[in-house]
Amino acid sequence: MKLAVAIIHGIGNQLDSRDHEGQHQFAQRLIQGLRLQLGEDAQQVAFQSLYWASVLDKREEAYLAKLAHEPVTWRWLRRIVTLFLGDAAGYRKVSEAYDTTYQEVHQCMRNGLTALRAQVGPQTPLLVLTHSLGGHIFSNFAWDQQKLNATPSCPHDPFLALETLAGIVTFGCNIPLFTFAYDPVQPIRFPGHCLTEPVREQARWLNLYAPADPLGYPLRPIKGYEAVVHEDRAMPVGPWYKRHTPLSHMAYWQDRGFHRYLTQQIRRLLNAQASEQT
Repeated sequence: MKLAVAIIHGIGNQLDSRDHEGQHQFAQRLIQGLRLQLGEDAQQVAFQSLYWASVLDKREEAYLAKLAHEPVTWRWLRRIVTLFLGDAAGYRKVSEAYDTTYQEVHQCMRNGLTALRAQVGPQTPLLVLTHSLGGHIFSNFAWDQQKLNATPSCPHDPFLALETLAGIVTFGCNIPLFTFAYDPVQPIRFPGHCLTEPVREQARWLNLYAPADPLGYPLRPIKGYEAVVHEDRAMPVGPWYKRHTPLSHMAYWQDRGFHRYLTQQIRRLLNAQASEQT
């Protein structure tokens, strides 16, 4: 395989349901769409879904079950608020003696990357596709990993150390909402240290958001992010009855226009590697 693609979900209830390849349900339609767009090139790409919802879903569902006997109304809205805001509120870095949720979520990231590493070599370029709160989670995960990478030299396994990170596509991303507590704001280092020059030249952090998505934001207006984020792209996604509403937040996964956008980035990285061999 010439390229590894990790796919991370965002907020909301995510079923731990997998297909015959072990891909989680949230990523299946996206992977199918990308393979269709890539054609024969798909054989050069290893995909892996990174699933972290199990850390918080059980706690949120348990609380909602207890509300069944309480005199509350708008239960459907309360469920949405609990599952969406509960993820954002539950994932935070606090004292390890008090709560280990932050570390548990990041362990899910490591588990997924380890499964992806089993399909590829240690020098394989990595492209991360991450939705909604998943963008914030991956940013924190990469930040913590980069603190462990003491020197700019390549570690023993550069892939697992995220030093082959060659692309990030955040979509429906709400990282800006988590930056207001910091002054100044400092983004992660991008791209990784262990890329060949042709791949490094094509490395991109791309951020896509639907104009009607209330949880998707541009990143480049954040001071410091303009140096690492190559593009903020506004793109309506979803069928006509969703694309101009807040429901567009969950519509990226199946949108063909979005699939084409991702395919361009995948091909850019594949072509960069092909140029190394000529």
